[in-house]
Amino acid sequence: MLTSEDVDDAFDDEAFMEERFSDVQRLLLGHGPALGPETLVLLPATRCRLTVGPHASGPFGRCFAVRLESRADLSAACVELLLADDGSLLGLVDAGALDGWRGAIPAGLAARYLAPPAPSLLGLFGTGEAAWSCLLVLHHALPSLSEVRVVGREPDRARDFATAAALRTGLRVRVSEDARTTAAGADVVATTGGHPPVRAEWLAAGALLIDQTTTSAPPASGDPRDPVTDVRSFGAGTGPTARPPGTAAAPAASDPAVRHVSIAPPGGRTAGTRHEPLPLAEIVAGRALPRRSGSDIVHYQGGELAGWSVIAAVAGLGHAWQRDVGIPVRLGRGGP
Repeated sequence: MLTSEDVDDAFDDEAFMEERFSDVQRLLLGHGPALGPETLVLLPATRCRLTVGPHASGPFGRCFAVRLESRADLSAACVELLLADDGSLLGLVDAGALDGWRGAIPAGLAARYLAPPAPSLLGLFGTGEAAWSCLLVLHHALPSLSEVRVVGREPDRARDFATAAALRTGLRVRVSEDARTTAAGADVVATTGGHPPVRAEWLAAGALLIDQTTTSAPPASGDPRDPVTDVRSFGAGTGPTARPPGTAAAPAASDPAVRHVSIAPPGGRTAGTRHEPLPLAEIVAGRALPRRSGSDIVHYQGGELAGWSVIAAVAGLGHAWQRDVGIPVRLGRGGP
């Protein structure tokens, strides 16, 4: 059984993380294993639901992951890894920590392709599981980082987070109460939820915004903007500048200063629209550039990558097993 601390210990390993970057890259380029879809099973009598993942190869043979969560308390969710042959339980994993790493590793790979040259300052918005795993992944993916400024809604929690982050990474980590100044001074900004909204006009020219907030369908009003992270496009020649209150927005130029990139091919939008995201796979494959000019801001939107969930769960538990991380759990009768 892996607690959240055990998951961190298993994933925060340089060689392991590089292998997972390779897994994500293969999936983006269509070179990964052909995995089936996930199956959702509702259990009305227990107010729980199961999400059964496809079979995937691992150190134990063919496995599949089952996510169990209560619709009333998603914080208590867990992931079970089962052997495909007979359904034997191989391990239990804290779903919150696993979700953080599952989202952070694709973001780390994206940062390598999308970040400005030699970024040194990271603005981190959020202090939860997702922020912690995002910090550790970006620390590895971007070795030039030297300073982190943390923005959170709860000052005491943000200070505790910053202290733990400095000890874990060796970076200079400070708490900031000014979201706008933090975003403006950072080379890379990562938003993970539970923080003030980030606006594009706050960001410096050439910066990267990694948006790891949980997104949903566009609001009923038809506004296509993410409800948490407010990223707008500006004319390439003017750069991202703050607009005085009550001043009308300038007409959008044909070549916007904000470049939108998504982890997966966009769906539900008309091709050719101003906010149409560019799939990360196009950049990874060398068919597109992340910026049209050095002053462009890149807005990377995380999301689900087909097949990645089960690969992350199988690889994480296998690596924990090899490193003897976790708590052994005996099943069945103890006596003869």
